Amino acid sequence: MIVKPYTHKTHAADPRQRAGDSAEKQMAHYLHRALGDDPEVQVLHGLRIVDPQQPDHDGSAGVCQIDHLIVHRWGMFIVESKSVTEEVHVRPDGTGGDEWTRVYRDKETGMASPIQQAARQRDFLRNYLQRHRTELVGRHSFGFRTIARVAHGTDQRGFMQAPIQLVIAIYDGGTIRRHDGWKEPRKPFRVFVAKADAVTEKIERELGRHREGANLLRKRSAGEYGLWYMEPGEPETVAEFHAERHSDRASKRKPLDRSRN
Repeated sequence: MIVKPYTHKTHAADPRQRAGDSAEKQMAHYLHRALGDDPEVQVLHGLRIVDPQQPDHDGSAGVCQIDHLIVHRWGMFIVESKSVTEEVHVRPDGTGGDEWTRVYRDKETGMASPIQQAARQRDFLRNYLQRHRTELVGRHSFGFRTIARVAHGTDQRGFMQAPIQLVIAIYDGGTIRRHDGWKEPRKPFRVFVAKADAVTEKIERELGRHREGANLLRKRSAGEYGLWYMEPGEPETVAEFHAERHSDRASKRKPLDRSRN
């Protein structure tokens, strides 16, 4: 498999936009280097999906923009790149959530939680995929069809239980400060907040746990890992599906960087 490097170039006057593009390009480079030879993994960079059936608050078609989407046989990873050049601080909000601030030129200001941002992308993507499940994945194996019909009303495999894990990648030049014992959510699958150069190692470790869970024939010791799966070839079908429906902000339809076998 070849993971194409991120090739988008910007001439934006806004230095924050340039920094954001640089962070995405850096993360794409790391993903290309780490996952480029894995035949079970597909990677898309700069994905933008428009869905009229998930309208925005003003009634316009909903839009989901994902910096990096990794599709594998046992689920997906959404990687949200953040161009923090100095420090990012994260604290518990007292209700199990997270509060974020960033430091720029010695001034600390609030920022939207990238975990919540990625979670919204995950929910949008899951709903989008579920509606198109008949195009993307087959039916349950014979032994599970009756159970599936009873539980879900159909024996068609879908994406409602698919693990879509969240990874927040902080630009290598930045620093992550965790306060008051804050830790990433861990159930049912761990969320990761890490420097960009450490992200691929964490993804590879999680992929190993999914593979191990599948090989353990769904033993309890594997938890949720390996329970949901796609057949060989289906991850590529899902990746191609997204690539074909990618909507560029300017041209509305423009090829994006993606992997293929």
